[in-house]
Amino acid sequence: MQKTWITIALTGAMAMMAGACVKEAPISGKRLYSENCAACHGPKGQGDGPFAKDLIMPPADLTALSENNGGTFPRNYVISTMDGYARGEHFSGAMPEFGVKLAGSDVIMETGDGVVTPTPKALVALADYLESLQGT
Repeated sequence: MQKTWITIALTGAMAMMAGACVKEAPISGKRLYSENCAACHGPKGQGDGPFAKDLIMPPADLTALSENNGGTFPRNYVISTMDGYARGEHFSGAMPEFGVKLAGSDVIMETGDGVVTPTPKALVALADYLESLQGT
């Protein structure tokens, strides 16, 4: 009987250790974009998605974010906008707030002047993908 309990305990411990060694699959910013953004912003981010014509305010051309920010990709602004945290009056109510929808495990992101904040990995992956679209 004692041997059985030891075997069960060792099996459980090995399973926990194996689970700890498994890495999370990377989040695909491109997939997130296709699923959540392309309908309005278009497949290439140029604001020409199939729903764009039905919106009161046209979606932004996401390929010009760096150009419109002096050549630097405005990562914090982009993530705050997608999250829903920082939006001005110029934003359409048609754009969802993705902070809750894409919440999950966080990464620590520097937001400037040494300030760091937990940020959902999905929002970071999506911002990385949008950065890759700049100038296309």
